[in-house]
Amino acid sequence: MAKSNMQAQTPESSTRGRELKALGFIIFLLFPALTIAGIGLYGFIIWMIQAFGGVVSH
Repeated sequence: MAKSNMQAQTPESSTRGRELKALGFIIFLLFPALTIAGIGLYGFIIWMIQAFGGVVSH
C-alpha cells in the first residue's frame, strides 16, 4: 500500500491552530468591541453628569 501524503494532525498542531483562532478573535473582535463600548460608556457618563448636574462653568 502506498503511504498517504496527508499527515495526521498532531495535538501540538491542533493546539496551535486553536490558539491562533483565539488570538484572532481577541485582536480583531474583542479588543475593538471593548474599546468602542468603553468610549461609548465614557461619553454616556459625561452626558449624564451634564444632564443632571449642569454644564461645569470655568
